[in-house]
Amino acid sequence: MTRTSLILWGLIIFGFAVMEIPGIFFINRIEPFIFGFPFIFGFTIIMWIYMCIVLFVAYKTNWGKNK
Repeated sequence: MTRTSLILWGLIIFGFAVMEIPGIFFINRIEPFIFGFPFIFGFTIIMWIYMCIVLFVAYKTNWGKNK
C-alpha cells in the first residue's frame, strides 16, 4: 500500500465514523445555527461536502487502480 492510499483510507474511515457517531442523539438541537440551518443539518452538509472532496481526490489520483 502506498502512502497516498493509506491517507485516503484514513480520511474515508474518519469521515464515515464522524457521520455515524451515536452522539448525534445528544447534539440534535436547534441552536447553534450553521449556514442558517439548525446544527444537525449544517453538520450533515459539512460532512457531505468533506466526503465528496475526499472521494473526488481519490478518483483523481486513480486510487484503487493496479499500477
